Amino acid sequence: MEEETGEILEDKTAGIVSDEEVLRIRKDKIVKFFKTNYNWLVYVGLAIVTYLAVKIRTSNLAGLRDVTTGTWTLGPDLDPFFFLRLAQYIVEHGHLMAVDMMRYVPRGFDMSGEYLLHPYMMAWFHNYLGPLLGTESVTHSAVLYPSFMFALTVIAFFFMTKKIFVESLGEKKANIIALIASFFLSVIP
Repeated sequence: MEEETGEILEDKTAGIVSDEEVLRIRKDKIVKFFKTNYNWLVYVGLAIVTYLAVKIRTSNLAGLRDVTTGTWTLGPDLDPFFFLRLAQYIVEHGHLMAVDMMRYVPRGFDMSGEYLLHPYMMAWFHNYLGPLLGTESVTHSAVLYPSFMFALTVIAFFFMTKKIFVESLGEKKANIIALIASFFLSVIP
């Protein structure tokens, strides 16, 4: 009956007698949660920063469709088209050509020692992550590849920054500095 009048009943099991006591107990529980789950919260923050980085990098995807053919295209630089050509060859044949005859005509260019990382990474990205991301072609994978690699860069940058500052400032301050630095890396360039 006292509940209908708005009065708070005394809770015999918890010893709570007033609104202030309830608020203090809730505040203590929240503070304890943040103290015990601090690393978990830092990684949630890192996930948010990484998501923001990918969202910013993929916000212009609609502009990377060729209006004449409706297929994907790359930006205006020449290097992405070179790496795309090599990645397409790797996807089709399983390996890189020994001599690239489109360079240094008529002799060609020996491909055994240079330009191996990006074409293979783009081909692997297309073969393994492309189906998960719903890519339509090798070109579409090449469009998404830099955003994916930047997400990995943000994560690596976070851990590197944390490692630099953890000994001198402690883990909590190092985590905060690493999150702020990763955020700036994500939104500024």
